[in-house]
This record gives sequence, C-alpha cells and structure tokens, in this order.
Amino acid sequence: MTLIQHTITRCSDYLTQAIDWNGLLEWYERHADNAHAALAKTSKGQRVTIGAAVGLTVLYVLYDRASKPPRHLRHIPYINSFTSNRRFIIDKWPTKKLSQELAMPLLRHSPMYLRNDKFGWTVHVCTPDIAKHVFLKQDLFPKLDQSAASGNILFRFVGVDNIIFETTEEGWKKHRKLANPAFHRSMPVKLFGETARQLFTILDDRHSNTFTVDVGEVFEGVTLDVIGKAGFGFDFNAMADKNSPWKQVYDTVMNGHRNPLFHFFPILEKHFLWLFPERRQVHATLTKFLGMLQDVIEHKRRVLKDKDANLDSGDDDAEKDLLTLMIESELRAGHDTTSSALTACCYYLAKHPEIQQKAREEVNRILCPGGTEPDADVLPTTAQTKEFVYLNQIIRETLRMNGSVVSLVTPRKAAKDVVLDDRLIPEGTLVNVNIYDLHHNPAVWNDPETFNPDRFAKEAEAEQKAGGGMSW
Repeated sequence: MTLIQHTITRCSDYLTQAIDWNGLLEWYERHADNAHAALAKTSKGQRVTIGAAVGLTVLYVLYDRASKPPRHLRHIPYINSFTSNRRFIIDKWPTKKLSQELAMPLLRHSPMYLRNDKFGWTVHVCTPDIAKHVFLKQDLFPKLDQSAASGNILFRFVGVDNIIFETTEEGWKKHRKLANPAFHRSMPVKLFGETARQLFTILDDRHSNTFTVDVGEVFEGVTLDVIGKAGFGFDFNAMADKNSPWKQVYDTVMNGHRNPLFHFFPILEKHFLWLFPERRQVHATLTKFLGMLQDVIEHKRRVLKDKDANLDSGDDDAEKDLLTLMIESELRAGHDTTSSALTACCYYLAKHPEIQQKAREEVNRILCPGGTEPDADVLPTTAQTKEFVYLNQIIRETLRMNGSVVSLVTPRKAAKDVVLDDRLIPEGTLVNVNIYDLHHNPAVWNDPETFNPDRFAKEAEAEQKAGGGMSW
C-alpha cells in the first residue's frame, strides 16, 4: 500500500509540473457554458456526436501542446516532439540518421531549428557565424543552470562542480586555474609513442597474422592508460588486461549513461529511480567507480606531498578539493571523447586506403628522411609531430565527420529578446550549438558526407567558407 501511495504521489508531482493545468481549465471554462447551452437543445444522438467532437478537440489540443513548440516559437522550423523521441528512444536511430532524416530538411531553408530536448524546446543553431555569436556573447547567452538535475548518471560521473556546467564567474576562474597549466604543458609525445609500441606488442602476442579486433574496445583501453599515466601517474592496465576492474566498471557506467530513455526523460532518474532496478545497479557501479577513483586521488596527493613539503602548509581540504577536480576532469571529460575520435580516425583510414597511403608516406618522409625504413620502431619527437601536416588534416576531418560531442552539454538561455539571422529568439529560450549538424550542413560545407582531409589544407574550404570548421 505504501508503494502505491508513493507512486501516486510521484506521478501527481510530475503531472503538476509537466502540464499547464490553469491554462487547460481556463480553456474549459471559456467553452463550457456555450457547450452546455447547446447540448440542452439537442437530441441524444446529437449529444454523442458533439461529445465525440469535443473529446477529439481536447485530444488535439493536448497533442498540439505536447508535440509542437509554444506558439511564440513556431516561426522557427521545428521537429515534431513525438517523432524525434520515437526515432531516438524506440527506433534507436544513430546520430547520423537523425540528422539526415529530421534536421537536414529543415536546414535547407534555415540556419537553425527547434527540437524538444531533455530541458525543453531548444533552438539548435547550425552555422559558424551564429554559433560564434552564441559563444562570444555570454551576457546574452549565459549557461543554463543544471544543478536541479544533479542526481543523474552524467552529473554524478562528471561532477556538478565541473567547468562544463559552471555558471558563476568565481567558479569559472577556479576551474580555469586548474585547466590553464594543462594547455601550456608540452605534449607527452614519448609516452604516446611508447603506448603505441606496447599496443602493437599486445596485439602480436594475442593474435596471429590475420585477426579481427574490436577497434573501439582497443582504443578505450589505450585512452584510459594514457590519461592515467600522463594525468596522474597511475597505470589502469586496461590495454594489457581486458578484464581490468577499471575497464569493466568504466564500461558499465558509460553504457548506462548512453541509455536514451533517461537522456530524454531525466525526471525518471531523479524521482522514479526506484522503479528501475537495472538503473539502480548502474548507480551502484558508479558509486564503486568513484570510490576507486578517490583512492587514486589520495595516492597522487601523497606523491605530491613527498615531492613538495610546502604542500602541507596550506589549506589541506581546499588543496584536496582542487586536486580532486583536476583528476576527475581529466579522466571523465577526456576519456570517452578521445577514444571515440581515435576509433573514428582508424575507421576512415581503413575505409580510404588511398588516404592511409598518403599519410603513411608523409610519416615515413619525416621519420625516415633517408628513405629506408629501419628495423626498429622510430618514435617521433615533439618537433617532428608539428611537421605532420596531412596527418593533422585527417584528424580534423575525422572530428568534423564524427565529432566526439554532438552538441553543447550545457545549453545557453537567452537573457533577453535577441535576433539571430532575422529570427526573434524570445527571452528565456534555450539555445544550443549543434556541432554535428553544423559539420554536416550543406550550406556550410561542400559535399559534407564525403571524407576529404584536403578541405583542411591551407587556404582551402575550411578556412575560406567555414571559419575553421570548429573541429575539436
């Protein structure tokens, strides 16, 4: 009985928030008196007909409000809410198909469109000029405060106190203080080279000359090991041991995070988690992962203390918090994006052997200037990596075709009425930059579905037409 009461209470709370009951009652009162007067003068058959018509009208009004954006936003092209949810959650369409079938038809006539995302109806901008306006005008488009959704997998995994979600100037400065050294630190090129050598040794030991391998799984292990060693001196051993507890726990959490049902309906996770035992298990696994990560953080802190005795003289709790933020940000924000980019790059090189051959010739020319390939592996220096012009173009084209981020994790919210491309964006409207659609927009790129690294050559299409393409 308590379970039933709890369910009814939660459903009631949700319906109270989700439906504009006052507006619905006002609509009913406006038409009720006229309807009653008319019914009094009609026969039974006529009353049934009128009742059916009224019922259908009410259903249409509800459908109209649920599937379409508010009327003050309908001057912007939009995707029907039921259609997008069905294709994403039930049919499980991938990003590419969702973009081609639902977004691209709208982008033929507009640089933006509306879609009902997990935070509500959101304007997705898909051209570089408008995207840069949204990025640069932070006073007009501040970040949406997402602290209310702090209970879901993503927020627990990335951490609410993260630069991705930060909305205050003070918090932003704190995170920038941590991030700036990483951007000014030289790349650990030697570590990258040694990791690649280790990877090929492992593959040779495991397989014969001809074999099939899950490239995505391989690069997930590679990325986890590199971030662990480069970021905080810890070896996750994810490459060598496919059953590494770190790898297993991490994969469980990431697969749970990608569940489309909880992505589009975060309220299920926040208020009705007790109804989903499998989701509760994902949360339990995440709790285990966070505990394992905390052990790594404590180990790193002890190492830093041993190297710098002055570390003990400061605010211990504050320094611990800063170290925690640094390590958590590197691991959680960097792993999935990097491994997916490496996997996509490998795919395109395999699909286009002529591009692979051209890249190989460039690498051999730089690493083996004499023209003869040595018997032993040659690891590049930092200076040599800057000479890989064509290889860099391949990376940028990979990020354009299969970017690690589809759209901004934290949407913006219009602080006042704004006009973008002659379209009014009313105050309070959510705005997002859809990076995937921007990179596949035929109004921005020539033949956007073709993998062509030459578009990122000097003074080529990327510079001339797309302002650099915003690949990252």
